[in-house]
Amino acid sequence: MARLKAYSRPAALAKIDGRTREARLLKEIRAALTAHVGGTPSATQRALIDRAALLSLHCALLDEKTLSAGGMMTELDSRTYLAWSNSLSRALLGLGLKGAPERPRSLSDIIKPRPAPAMAAE
Repeated sequence: MARLKAYSRPAALAKIDGRTREARLLKEIRAALTAHVGGTPSATQRALIDRAALLSLHCALLDEKTLSAGGMMTELDSRTYLAWSNSLSRALLGLGLKGAPERPRSLSDIIKPRPAPAMAAE
């Protein structure tokens, strides 16, 4: 498979081999955002998570392209980067700035037997 680039088509992104660094990045972002919303996202949250992961990948690939070019961006790269990063910001805002509230402790968590303290050697 050809290496993914900043302007790879969506069909190419859909066929990402799970062993590539791009696939690992997508998986990490999806996992982090899924945890952020409480671990069980709704259908809408899943769609936003997928969109945010792909936009993050595109931004990362364009970052890499820019760094390899000595920090210079073409006008197209600059406009595209701004559009993708703004879209990413909106997707992340849709998921919420605050994470899901922590799960309250259950009764079984509270009464769980605790290990006995270790005895000092005599």
